[in-house]
Amino acid sequence: MDSYFQFVREMDGETFSEIKRMAGEAASIFHIADLEDGRAIAAQILTIVDGILETGQFPEQYEDLADVAVGLGSLFGNALCIGYGWAWKDFGNSEEHVVHGVVSPRGFYTNAPMEYMYNILSGNNKGLDGENDNTVLLLYNMLENIDDRPGDKMLVPLA
Repeated sequence: MDSYFQFVREMDGETFSEIKRMAGEAASIFHIADLEDGRAIAAQILTIVDGILETGQFPEQYEDLADVAVGLGSLFGNALCIGYGWAWKDFGNSEEHVVHGVVSPRGFYTNAPMEYMYNILSGNNKGLDGENDNTVLLLYNMLENIDDRPGDKMLVPLA
């Protein structure tokens, strides 16, 4: 089976540690208590993102929406790892052009959670109606057992 991405590698320990640190920091800042339940994390992220989209305000610990997206994206990626057994990896078109994201257990699908979160927070996650949609919990729920429905390529990006 062909791969959507030309380059995929295990994430180095330093990058993985930094993502874990950012996720832990976001959990503390946003008061996410249950870090053992992926669905509960995703549900809390949905509520947090709704609040940011509604008010345009985010915690002062973050400099801008990009920083918020990294924190919440790290949490969302961890939610997929906890809930569905996904794993953090680097993938892209070459060794020089990779993103940090998560890969489904059998390697059929990927998600770049920081970019995904930034698209929502910046108003660029447009639905069929042309409106920005907060699809955090919807996507999380749709990814359950996603590897049972493989496409014709490995490592296909979702969201």
